[in-house]
Order: sequence, then C-alpha cells, then structure tokens
Amino acid sequence: MAQRPRDPLPLRWHLVRLVLGTLLPVTAFACGLFFFLARAEREATERRVLTSARALADAFDSEMESSLHTLEALAASAWLDASDLEGFRTQCTRVLKTQRGWLTVILLSPDGVPLLNAGLPPGSPLPALAESESLARVRDTLRPVVGDLARGRGEKKQLAVPIRVPVLRDGELRYVLTAVISAAAFHEVVGRQDSDDVEWTRTLVDTRGVVAARTRDPARFVGQSATVPFLQRTRGAFEGVYADLSMEGEPVYAAFSHSAYGWTTTVVSPRRVLDAPARRSLLAGGLLGLAMLLLSAAGAWAFSRRIGRSISSAADAADALASGAPVRVEPSEVRELARLNEALVRSGRLLEAQEREREAHLEVAEAARAEAIAATQAKDAFLAMLGHELRNPLAPIVSSLELLRLRGLAQTPEHEVIRRQLSHVVRLVDDLLDLARIVRGQMSLHQAPLELSAVVTRAVEVVAPLVEKRQHTLEVAVPSTGLTVLGDPDRLTQVVTNLLTNATKYTPPGGRLQMRAESGADEVVLTVTDDGEGVEPELAGRIFTPFVQGPRSVDRGAGGLGIGLALVHSVVTAHGGRVAVHSEGPGKGSTFTVWLPRHAAPPEHLAGASPTKDVRPSEAPSTALRVLVVDDNVDAAEALADLLEMSGYTVAMAHDHRQALQRLDTFTPDVAILDIGLPEVDGYGLAALIRERLGAASPTFAALTGYGQHEDRRRSEAAGFHHHFVKPVQLADLVAFLESHRRPHRGAA
Repeated sequence: MAQRPRDPLPLRWHLVRLVLGTLLPVTAFACGLFFFLARAEREATERRVLTSARALADAFDSEMESSLHTLEALAASAWLDASDLEGFRTQCTRVLKTQRGWLTVILLSPDGVPLLNAGLPPGSPLPALAESESLARVRDTLRPVVGDLARGRGEKKQLAVPIRVPVLRDGELRYVLTAVISAAAFHEVVGRQDSDDVEWTRTLVDTRGVVAARTRDPARFVGQSATVPFLQRTRGAFEGVYADLSMEGEPVYAAFSHSAYGWTTTVVSPRRVLDAPARRSLLAGGLLGLAMLLLSAAGAWAFSRRIGRSISSAADAADALASGAPVRVEPSEVRELARLNEALVRSGRLLEAQEREREAHLEVAEAARAEAIAATQAKDAFLAMLGHELRNPLAPIVSSLELLRLRGLAQTPEHEVIRRQLSHVVRLVDDLLDLARIVRGQMSLHQAPLELSAVVTRAVEVVAPLVEKRQHTLEVAVPSTGLTVLGDPDRLTQVVTNLLTNATKYTPPGGRLQMRAESGADEVVLTVTDDGEGVEPELAGRIFTPFVQGPRSVDRGAGGLGIGLALVHSVVTAHGGRVAVHSEGPGKGSTFTVWLPRHAAPPEHLAGASPTKDVRPSEAPSTALRVLVVDDNVDAAEALADLLEMSGYTVAMAHDHRQALQRLDTFTPDVAILDIGLPEVDGYGLAALIRERLGAASPTFAALTGYGQHEDRRRSEAAGFHHHFVKPVQLADLVAFLESHRRPHRGAA
C-alpha cells in the first residue's frame, strides 16, 4: 500500500476555493444586469402607458371638435337669422338623427332661458338649465365650450355633457346653441382605443374631477368624483405617471394627460403588470448567470482534476469492495479521502471473512424459506378446500338429523352415535378452519367402477335450479353406457357440478350450455361448452390455480372463492386424468375438457340422484313467532324451515332477494334469518331492502352463513344484524335467540 502524502489539506478548503473562484464573479455580474434591465423595462412600460393616455386625450378632443363643428354649422342657420324657431326646430331634428350620442339640441337666450328643445314635442314645457358654468364661459369668451358632466332636468334625468357654441349676429351674442351628449357616448370613446397588455382601466374625468366615462364598472363609478390623490396629482401637472390606489382600492400605476378642453384622460395599470419587467430581468439575469457559471466551471476544471482523480480512486476501491475483488487505492492530497482509502482497505479484509459466514447463513435461511412457502401454500389450499367442501353440506345434514329427532325417527342408539359424531365433525371443521398453519393436505378417494352418465345425471340435478333460474338452455349428450371409469362418485359429481356451475355463472341469462362425453382409445372425454364471457389468454394459464378469478362480489354469484376450478383440477389429477380450458377470448365463450382413464371392467353400481323429499310447512298458530328464512341452498333452507315449524314457529322461506321481498306482501316476519352469500343481492343488501319496505315494522335480523371470521362478524354487526350464526347452526342456539327476540303480534301474516 502506498504511503499517504504528508499534511494534505482538508477537503473543505479545496471546495471553498473552487466555489469562491467560480460564483463570486457570476453573482456580481448577475446583480448588476438585473438592476439595469429592470430599470430600462420599467421606463419603457411607463412611456407606453403615458402614450396611451395621450392617445385617449387626442381621441376625446377629436370627438368634441367634430361635434362642435356640426353645432357651429347649425348655428349659422338662416332660420335663426329669420327668427323662425319652428323652421330651426325642423332643421335641428334632422341633424339630431345624424349625430351618434346626441340626446337633444337646445337653443338658449344669452341669459340661459330655454327657447327651443329639439328632443321634446312642440308645446312641451322646457326643463330648466342643468349646468350653468359652461354657459357663463360662453358669454365671457364668445367661444365654443365643452361643459361638465351633469344630470338632466327632464323626465329621464340622464347623465350627459353639454357642448355650447355662441350664435353671433353683427358681433353680438344673440343665442347660445347647445348639444347634449349622453355619457354612454363617452364610454364608446374610451372603449374604442386600442387595448394594451399593460392597461387595466381607461377613464375620462371632466374639469370638476367627476368621472364621465370608465371602461371598468362604469355603472358604479360614472358620476362620482375621482379620488383626492388623483385630483391633486392631475391639477399640478399636464401629464405624468404615478403610483396610486384605484377607485376599487387596488394598487395601480396611473398615467394621465389633459385634453385641449380641460378634461383629464387616465390609463390605469396594475402594479404587478409594471413590475413584471423586474421579474423577467431576474430570469434573464439568472440564465445569464448560469451560463457564466458553466464558463467558470470550465475554467476550474484544471484545478478540480486532482480532486477528481482522488475521488475516482476511492470509488474504484469501493466498487472492488462491493464485488469482492482486492482493494487497491492511490495516494490522495485530500486528508478525508486518504482516511477513506485506509478504511476501505480495512473493510475489504473484514468483508472477506464475513462473506463466507453470510453464505453459510443464507443457505440455511433459503432452505427454511422454501419450506415455509410450501407449507403456507399447502395450508391455504387445504383451508379453502375444507371450507368450501364441508360447511354448506354440514348445515342441511345437521338440520335433517334434528328433524328426525323431532319426528321421533331418531330414537335408536345408532342415531345418537350419528348425532355425537356429526357434532364432533362440526367442531373439527371449526377448529381446522381456525388453524394458522397447515403443513400438508391430503385428499382421500373412494373409487369404484361407475358409468360417467350416472355422475352427469347427479350433477345436472344439482345444477338444474341455477340453470332454470338464469333461463339457460342445457344440452346433454352423454351415452348411458359404455363410458366406464374407476372413480369416486361424489368427487366426480363435484367435478361435473363445478364445471356446470362455472359455465352457468359466467354465461348471461338466456345463454346456451352443452355437455358432451365420448370414448377414446384409453380415455373418456367430457366437455362442457358455453357461449358466455370467455376467458382472457392471461387468465387461461392460471385459471386452475387456487383463488385465481376475475372481479367478484360478496354473493360469489360469478366466481365464488376462486377454488371451484382448482378443486376440479385436484380431483381430476387425483383420478389420473387431466383438465384444460380453451377460449377464443372475452365474450366468445369457453370449453372445459376433462380426460379420465377408461376402466375396462363393467360398473357394479350406477350413480344416480336420490329423490328429494317434498317437505311442506305446517300451519302454525296465529300467535306463533313469525320467521323468514332466506338461503340459496334449497336443502339447507327447507331443513331449517321444517325444524322451526316443528318447534312451533310460523315460517316463510325464500332462496333469493326477489322471493324474500315477494313473501313480505303476505307475511310480516318478527325475525329474519338471512344467508349472507345470496346471489345478486347479498344478505346485507337484502336486510337494507327489508328495512326500506317495512320501516318501523322491520324484523330482528340474524345472519346464517359459512363466513365465520372476526371481520365477518364485525361486518354483520355493523349492518344491523343482532346475531351471527355460522353454519351448521344448533337448533337450541337458534331457538334461544328467537325466544329472546319474541315480540307482540303485529297483524295478519
């Protein structure tokens, strides 16, 4: 290792010299440039605004001169020479129609007595003079005069400005001819001026300081006196620009100029607009400073090369340390970098020893992680299968056994054994579903030779209610004999049922389902085809994985828990077969194909569907507690309804929200026992609909569901359910709940 140079300077001194050498000149230059540009931009903007004020004054003078010329021509009328006022009225009326903004023409005597008003019908009373100062100026100067803004004495009392010319005959003042111009005409004067990006408001003020026209909010300010600071500024100079507050109280810069007739024109701009050049100059100065900074950085490059080489050497040493290569460093003039190099060399030696130890630990940890992942996956698959397989069939079994007991058909010791063992199974299911870890799951099969048609018959009977409900057309083409397999009837029935159920759920109402079976050389092939939603290519490769499914709702009406097809795959694989899906894409339907090994020996038994006993509710006393049972599992609903009827309750039963709401037309329940996982509208939504229908007469609600986790119980409580029963429910617990919520009779059922 090379020796460190003696007494290297600290890194901070090198950085200070570099920063001072590059930034100080740039900063000084940028500051000077900023102030220079800001001042130049500000002066140019003020000149532009003042020019606009002058242009407005010139426009006002031009309008007044045009009106005065017209009035002077009218004053030279021969009708006045002949003192024929009626003829002069006719002439004034014609001229009045040609002048925009003129309200009327008035002929006055020298002492201000109205002699004629062209704006009034002949014979009408003539209003008194509204503004006399301009008349006095005409008498004194015998020259045309532009008056000040005044409110007329007529019926309309409009704001207007008089312009007056003397009518001289033989050097003597015989009349004063006046044209009254509306204030709106002056608004057109200020509005016709070219707009500027720095202008805000243009204003005309008469000789008394009264606002005669304004581009901004004229209805509010025309006729009012201008502000005192404005009057003081404008009376002390012919034109200028100064800072002020507008009549609205906004900070502005005002540019003013006087017209030849004594009026004042003002152009007002917000201060933020005139101050914008400073900001632009700051931006320009910043950009220029950045350019200078880059130039300075280029000049400092030679000085920084030494530091760069030292830092690069340290970086190379760090890279070597990270990759496990030997660490080599070069001498550095920077004290901190020299110490860093020494530390890197020491760290390299330590890491070599630690790396060997870490590798050993990683091997052990990776093996443990793989084992944990496998155990977690097995646990999740097992729990999902267990919950799906056992909870729903256990509910009607428990209820049916209780029915046998109530009917006196379960008095033998064998029934008691069944009851005890079934209760034990229920407890085991509850315990197993609460386990946090399942290392490995096993599926047991009870295989026997059977015809595939027997399995299909049982599955079709199970799915028939759902097919009928969704108005599907189901075509079954399965030979009754000749398709012998060695399998578990219940598990294979479950396979076909899940495939049909899946096709039904993902096919819109009125769709078409087809199930066909045929014999191959060594296999039996079963296909289930639908014209429903289809399967996306990305999903097709994972569709048989547990919990893989599209978006679903709580009713599981279109996808459930995502384990149905996973169960199909597991059962078919356990039978030595295989299953696959094919779809042309979304909206083009799908086809599920199952291949099972063909069995050569004839079946001993044909699997079929057991006849379903028709259980009818018995009549209950009118004073009995009325109970509404809603469950889409027909067997579970019927068994529970029979149990409650035999226990003395009046029961109504439904299998979805529509049937439940129809029952309310003739049956008002005291207690409603609702399955949460109902199709279309779940139990929570059905409870809300019942409350909306019955209002204050709503029943007490209890949930009866296969969902038994803490979150499920908390949700049902929040939804207003008084109890959360988990399938299968014990009759004693249910009766205790019903009796605790018995109410007085509320009317005919």
